[in-house]
Amino acid sequence: MEQDQTNELTLGDIWRIFKKRLWIFLIVLIVVVAITLIYAYSQTPIYEATTTIKVSSSNQNSLSSLFTQSGLGYSSNNQDISTDIQLIKSRSNIQQVINDLHLMNYLEQPHESESLVSKVLRKLHLSSSGTTGKLSMEQAINTVQSWITVSPVQNTNMVQISVQNANPTLAASVANDLAMVYNNQLRDLAKQQYTLQAQFIESQIPSVETSLNDYETQIRTFEEQNGVYELNSEASFLFQALTSYDQQINTLETSLAGTQASIQGIQKLLAGMNITIVSATSITVNPLVSQLESTLINLKIQLASVQNLYPPTDQRVTSIQAQIDETQSELKKQVADIVSGYSVSFNPLYQQLYNQLTLAEYQTEVTNATIEALKKVRAGYEKKLQTLPAVQQKLTDLNRQLNVQENLYTLLLQNLEETKISEAGVTGNIAIIDTAYTPLSPVKPNKKLDLAIGLVLGIFLGLIIIFIVEYADRTLREETEVERISDGIPIVGRIPKVNTKNVEDENFVSRDPTSPSSEAIKITLTNIIYSSAEKLKKILVTSPTPQDGKTTVSLNIAQAFAQNGEKTLILDLDMRKPRLEIALGLAERASKGITNCIISDMPLDDAIVNVGDNLDILPVGPLPPNPTAILTSPKMAKIIKELEGKYDKIIIDTSPVLATADAGIISHLVDGSVLVVQIGKTTRDALKLAISNLTASGAKILGTIINGVSSKNSSYYYYYYYTQTGEKKRRKRTR
Repeated sequence: MEQDQTNELTLGDIWRIFKKRLWIFLIVLIVVVAITLIYAYSQTPIYEATTTIKVSSSNQNSLSSLFTQSGLGYSSNNQDISTDIQLIKSRSNIQQVINDLHLMNYLEQPHESESLVSKVLRKLHLSSSGTTGKLSMEQAINTVQSWITVSPVQNTNMVQISVQNANPTLAASVANDLAMVYNNQLRDLAKQQYTLQAQFIESQIPSVETSLNDYETQIRTFEEQNGVYELNSEASFLFQALTSYDQQINTLETSLAGTQASIQGIQKLLAGMNITIVSATSITVNPLVSQLESTLINLKIQLASVQNLYPPTDQRVTSIQAQIDETQSELKKQVADIVSGYSVSFNPLYQQLYNQLTLAEYQTEVTNATIEALKKVRAGYEKKLQTLPAVQQKLTDLNRQLNVQENLYTLLLQNLEETKISEAGVTGNIAIIDTAYTPLSPVKPNKKLDLAIGLVLGIFLGLIIIFIVEYADRTLREETEVERISDGIPIVGRIPKVNTKNVEDENFVSRDPTSPSSEAIKITLTNIIYSSAEKLKKILVTSPTPQDGKTTVSLNIAQAFAQNGEKTLILDLDMRKPRLEIALGLAERASKGITNCIISDMPLDDAIVNVGDNLDILPVGPLPPNPTAILTSPKMAKIIKELEGKYDKIIIDTSPVLATADAGIISHLVDGSVLVVQIGKTTRDALKLAISNLTASGAKILGTIINGVSSKNSSYYYYYYYTQTGEKKRRKRTR
């Protein structure tokens, strides 16, 4: 548990990572902001023009009036605002705007205001702002639709039509023209109903007028031939009853014919749009519709019989009327279900036509049922008429037919005038509240907003890249990483980065005893001595991997001990790639060394080489074919015991821990081991594994020595410098 807490990444660690990779962050931030600014300033300025319209309730059309006339009390709902939004951007409206403003020529030509970025996107077919070459109407509609945004004004029945384009004048023109085109579309749609009805009425008037004249002639001739000029009381009663029912039937048949004319007009529009349409047969043959019509006919007959006997408020009358209302409601639902089953398009214009078609089909079924009921009631009065004398019967019938034709003629003329007045009065369904004006300043690009987005994006990407680079870089970069990974093993030394281009520079304690690096070695020496309660005489120096600087550190530690007056021996047990002789400036590697002492029993004094005051070296000598056998031989332990009696300090340099097993073997023969890590070279995984291997072999790890530290990667870094006068000063630099 303690280890997990130790290895947690703290805010301090994050801050140090940020400071360490600050240059990456700044580069990313500058690049992103620069790209953002280039993009913003190279974009084509886009202007926005807005027209505000108020959508009012739809004009009452001929179908609604038929329902009202029939006493059904049905009225269409106000047009939903979302339907208006979809209708405004419908393809037919956009095409009309393109034709009105001659936009095909504009869309097919490149524009002077087009930016470099837009030109590139256009060349790559990634932009629809403008193009060259021939355009199809489909492409033109899609392009213009991309300019337009239609949105409702909250809590109102107003709609805003906004158009964005690089040409401010064109943006205003498109917004205004689209509002007018939509208004005309609604006007034409409403006007069409009145037009169809007027055409039907005009076609019926001549035949009714002819019939009226014919019946007048027949009555006059009949009266002259038979000398009968008036009806008796019974014939007069039957005449009034039959005339009343004929008038109702004719009125309903006239309305029915007008409704059927409207149905044909709607179906013609839908057929022109290649939309599947429902036929009247599909409705009438439906068993549920037939059953409901039969029920409705019987109920209307019953209602007619009781209305002659009881007042309208009588329970028997109201009960039958309630049943009629319920049957009509169910019939309307069934017709709507049948018609909606044929609707294959979600275009709001199509849906509006289908709603009108549903209304008309329902009215047709109700009117047919009503006519059938009236005819059955009238049939009863016709039977009574047959009981009259032939002369009275004939005169009654002729007067009845004449009266019916007169009423029908009057009704047709009245409806024709009303329809023409309604047709002329159709003005559309919207009111333009604010017309679009030519904008003076562009809405895009918003340079301030783009810059803010670029800054945020640059900061975000910079931080992400910093941590990606940090995660990908497995080398040790800071002292805190060594502390965290070492997990309780102290840092006994921090050696500054030394320029070792020349071999002589590696022996810096001997060459310059007062340099910052030399002072760091002396501090390390002190820390090693006091890191253990026991006296340390034999110290093993190793590292996780090659090139970590263990040879340089071991040499300078030995030099520091020697300068302190202690007789010191450097024992080179790196039997793979020994470098101590080179670091000490010896002309060539010694031909005699510890391998000779072990293999051929050479005396130690013959192999030991003096390299300075109080400092000797025991080289490796000839490289053995099997270093492990040499290190594990009993003679090795005996030699180290013998050397312990001759020297105050023995510094042993071995191969890296992860390269060979040598360090683990020798660690049993020494008083303690130190592990050298190189900032910027040793990886985190290598340090973990090296500590694990040494611990598993039973080595006593005195601590770690960080090689190559600087003020950027060490929490506390001591260094010395000389002023021009030569006075030595000491400064403590803290991050």
